[in-house]
Amino acid sequence: MERVKSYWKKYKKTFEYVFPVENQFTLFRISSWRIDLFRNTMMYCFPISLVGLVLFLIHEFITGKVFFPAFMVIAVILLMGFVINRKIELDYRMVIMVILLYFIAVIYLVFVGSDGPGALYLLIITFFTAMIFPPKATYIPLIINTLICIGIGLIIKFDIFPTPLSDTYDLTLWIAYSGNLIFISFVSVLMIGSILNGFERTRIKEVMLLKKLDTSERYYRNVFDSNPVPMYIFELNTGNFLKVNEAAVKKYGYSKEEFLSMNITKIRPASEISKLMDIFSTIKTRAYSGILTHMNKEGQSFPVEIDTNIVNLDGIDARLVLATDVSKRVNYIRMIEKQNQDFKEIAWIQSHKVRAPLTNIMSLTDLMLQDPHEDHIDLLQMLKRSTTQLNEAIESIVHQAEENQIPPE
Repeated sequence: MERVKSYWKKYKKTFEYVFPVENQFTLFRISSWRIDLFRNTMMYCFPISLVGLVLFLIHEFITGKVFFPAFMVIAVILLMGFVINRKIELDYRMVIMVILLYFIAVIYLVFVGSDGPGALYLLIITFFTAMIFPPKATYIPLIINTLICIGIGLIIKFDIFPTPLSDTYDLTLWIAYSGNLIFISFVSVLMIGSILNGFERTRIKEVMLLKKLDTSERYYRNVFDSNPVPMYIFELNTGNFLKVNEAAVKKYGYSKEEFLSMNITKIRPASEISKLMDIFSTIKTRAYSGILTHMNKEGQSFPVEIDTNIVNLDGIDARLVLATDVSKRVNYIRMIEKQNQDFKEIAWIQSHKVRAPLTNIMSLTDLMLQDPHEDHIDLLQMLKRSTTQLNEAIESIVHQAEENQIPPE
């Protein structure tokens, strides 16, 4: 059995070599799927036709006939010689093959009559031509069939030379017979042409769709690979990395090969793993965003804001993650929070330390204004102390404000 399979593979490779898809065309452009159809038809029909030919030759030799065996041998040699010759362009070989098949069909009709396979050959050639040639060439066999039937009708009418058809048909009966043959050929060509043209349009649409999908895939792949923000895809069930971009490689310090052999827990601190498991156990079927702590290859931790979504990568349920380092943002927020706290302290100082000496100064000033001739030594000393306290409080506020000034980024 293995030997038969080996021979069959060699046989198929031979036909693929003889009928290459990338062949150049001169007469007309033939679609690749039509060439595949032609190649497969020849590949399967060739051994079957050889068996039929051998049986026919044996029968003819037994009955003492020599003309047809010799004719068929020469016709088959010519046919195969033209068909397998790679020096001849493929569309020319296909046309030559059809012409030789027509020649064989006419010989059968004229010298064997309607009992032979001649009429069947005409139908087969019509079907075959409609399938392997472009639409503009499919109606040529109908014209050829009509001309052949008219020529045979003239032979029968004027008895140009003896033929078995003259013994079976008169002109009227031959017109009826050949009319049915032409009608069947015409209907067959219409049906086959309609089906194959629909197939051709569908195939063109599929090719265009595949091109669009390929373009879209390349676009999103470029977006993923060239994105300056670290991105990665991991499998939902196992957590194993499936794909990472260059930004992730630079940010985390692992090579792509190392990433693809790792689990997502490797880029989390030990304290974050339980939190990670809790998150992804509850959001397996939806998107998620939030801030987590990640860790690079050197063990340095940093906060990241992640945006995730469910994707399917080559049939695997996975999660796409966009991990943005927010270290600067977090530090800035912490600085703002510290500044707010300092502002609260400044407000407390203003309300307790500044307002008290200021109130004293205002009271002392009122007393001095009420009795301007009295000895004001004690009042002036108290005023000096209040003024000193006020100055110290103001200096403290200024110093604290300077310390908490946010530097420009």
